[in-house]
Amino acid sequence: MLGIATRAGRVALGTRAVDIAARRGRLALLVVAGDASRHALGRLTPQARGALRVTVESRRALGRALGRNDVAVVGVTDSALAQRILEGERAPSGRDDSSGSRDPEGQVPGQ
Repeated sequence: MLGIATRAGRVALGTRAVDIAARRGRLALLVVAGDASRHALGRLTPQARGALRVTVESRRALGRALGRNDVAVVGVTDSALAQRILEGERAPSGRDDSSGSRDPEGQVPGQ
């Protein structure tokens, strides 16, 4: 979903862009890498830090989702996309969106 939001121009990349979005009232969701430094998070304004937040595994994983190198923070500025991202976070952990079918125990048939 973050890749879609990026291609649609609905994200703010980095602390400065996230802060600007928050000050303008456009920050719907803050996505933070689990290994983001305290320094990076400390540079965010209280408005940005107070936004609804999702934490992802790492800066590398977040950057990969956006087609970039390591990324510590991203702001989603589209509320509908933010909601879809949050719904994805609440999905059961066994969920698999790949094209292959799986049985209830997570095994690919025929393996």
